Amino acid sequence: MFSLNFVYETPGLAGWNSVGRFALAGWQLSGIWIAQSGAPFGISSGRDNSLAHTGDRADYVSGQALTSHEGDRDQWLNQYFNTAAFQTNAPGTFGNTPRALFFGPGINSVDTGFGKNWRFRERYRVQFRWEMFNALNHPSFGLPNRNRASSNFGRILSTGAVPPRVMQGALKLYF
Repeated sequence: MFSLNFVYETPGLAGWNSVGRFALAGWQLSGIWIAQSGAPFGISSGRDNSLAHTGDRADYVSGQALTSHEGDRDQWLNQYFNTAAFQTNAPGTFGNTPRALFFGPGINSVDTGFGKNWRFRERYRVQFRWEMFNALNHPSFGLPNRNRASSNFGRILSTGAVPPRVMQGALKLYF
C-alpha cells in the first residue's frame, strides 16, 4: 500500500490590495492518494470431496497457464484467470492449489479538497470547502468468482470498496 498526503496553501499576497487578498490569498488545496495491491485469494473446488467441511480448494490442471489477466478491461472482467487451469479436487483430498494463489484488482484512488477561510473582525469566520472523493473516478473492482462449481467462475461481478466519484461542498459560519 502506498499513501501520499499533501496540503498546499496559496501565499498571503501581502503587497496586494484588500480585494485581491480577499479573493486570491489563503486558498488551501489538500489531498490523499492511495495505491494498493489487491487482496489475495484462492480457488474453491465448489464441492466437499474431503468430507472435512473446511472449504476444499480446486486441483491444478497440469500444463495450463494460470493467469489470463491480459487484454482490455472487458476481457479480464469476464475471465480474470484461466478457468481451464482448475478442476474439482479428487475425492478424499483438500485440493492442491494454495489458499493465496492470485491477487485481486488493486485500488487507485485520489481524494481532494480545496477551501478558504475569510475572517471578519476578530470574532467571525466563514469557511468554504469543496471535497471530491475518488476525484479521478478510477473504477475499483471486487474479487472474481472463485467457486469452480459456479457458472460465473473467473468473472468479476462486483465493484470494490471505492465508490464512484462523490463531491460535497460546505459553507460554515464560525462565531
